[in-house]
Amino acid sequence: MAAPVKAAHELQSRTRTEDVLINGGVEFSSLLLSKPVLEGLSASGFHRPSPIQLKAIPLGRCGLDLIVQAKSGTGKTCVFTTIALDSLILENTTTQVLVLAPTREIAVQIHAVVMAIGSAMEGLECHVFIGGRPISQDKLHLKKCHIAIGSPGRIKQLIEMGVLTTSSIRLFVLDEADKLLEDDSSSSFQEQINWIFSSLPANKQMLALSATYPESLAHNLSRYMREPTFVRLNPTDPGLLGLKQYYKIVPSHSLPHKVFEEKVQSLLELFSKIPFNQALVFSNLHTRAQHLADILSSKGLPAVCISGGLSQDQRLEAMWKLKQYQCRVLISTDLTSRGIDAEKVNLVINLDVPQDWETYMHRIGRAGRFGTLGVAVTYCCHGEEENKMMAIAQKCSLNLIHLPGTSRSRRIFPVLCQLNSTAFMA
Repeated sequence: MAAPVKAAHELQSRTRTEDVLINGGVEFSSLLLSKPVLEGLSASGFHRPSPIQLKAIPLGRCGLDLIVQAKSGTGKTCVFTTIALDSLILENTTTQVLVLAPTREIAVQIHAVVMAIGSAMEGLECHVFIGGRPISQDKLHLKKCHIAIGSPGRIKQLIEMGVLTTSSIRLFVLDEADKLLEDDSSSSFQEQINWIFSSLPANKQMLALSATYPESLAHNLSRYMREPTFVRLNPTDPGLLGLKQYYKIVPSHSLPHKVFEEKVQSLLELFSKIPFNQALVFSNLHTRAQHLADILSSKGLPAVCISGGLSQDQRLEAMWKLKQYQCRVLISTDLTSRGIDAEKVNLVINLDVPQDWETYMHRIGRAGRFGTLGVAVTYCCHGEEENKMMAIAQKCSLNLIHLPGTSRSRRIFPVLCQLNSTAFMA
């Protein structure tokens, strides 16, 4: 059997903040999990549960429907993975667990965590079902599949075709539930999930997880969950303790490309002065994201672009490069604003102010994960963008600091300067 992938963050290797640490030496073995699951957790690097894991896993193992809300990067994927694996009957090769994710990248990442924690479960079959892959491959995988993970569109298609049988599904998971169920006319997730839900057995457990919990989510979940148990940590303070948040005002211009040039110039100056391991830069537009990747690469800073406009293979390659430290900077649209876990990312840049506060919180949550130290910087021009950023800061009670000149970066950025930038291996 191949050595399991390390799915957990190395708690001892870096300073961690108290929002992910449990005092008192509590270990996963105290949660009465099955021996193979405990072995898999240990082999993949999970030894002590984070606060949300300690609180949610025992409730989930009791069969309760759960709504789990906790900060980005505090271990929610491990929560539903552990509950799912502990409930499996391996001798029954039909699909028993269905997990939905809003993006293909998150689905692939969930699969990696399931296989890591399930590494000691002999015969475990878990597969990903997403667009951009051949249906013939999906049919083959569904002949024996305990856990199906996928995007709503492909899962619905497979159920309609009769190749994904739902009669044995006992656990239904919505990861990034607020995105899957958001009230957005441009998204067809809601309709697809309604259809998928109606095809599932009435007697099943359901878990919904997210870092943010907008008011609309409670209403939407009432369609599926009658008396769910809320497991919510820090509902009024969604920010990570180790993440410092800055903003910088750039001059306004009537021509959008001039604003872009101003922001890029500020970004290049920042990169030249600030030590960081890896950075994620978010742009609202795909064309800008690709152009910026080209600019950074030409300046000798290895950068890769990822967006929905790329092929599935290109998207997966970009994520692989980020996680294997083959690129220093990932330029992205909101495709990777949620769920993506890359341990070396300690700097997040918003080249554009996001459309809403939930997206902002998810974006900056790509840094400072699992209690590490990180920095988020948002660039906004005078006027509408500045007003939008201030509204987000007020809504989320952010401690937002104005970014001073980068000549004083060593004093202003003690968080990043504490980090060992040589840990990045190009």
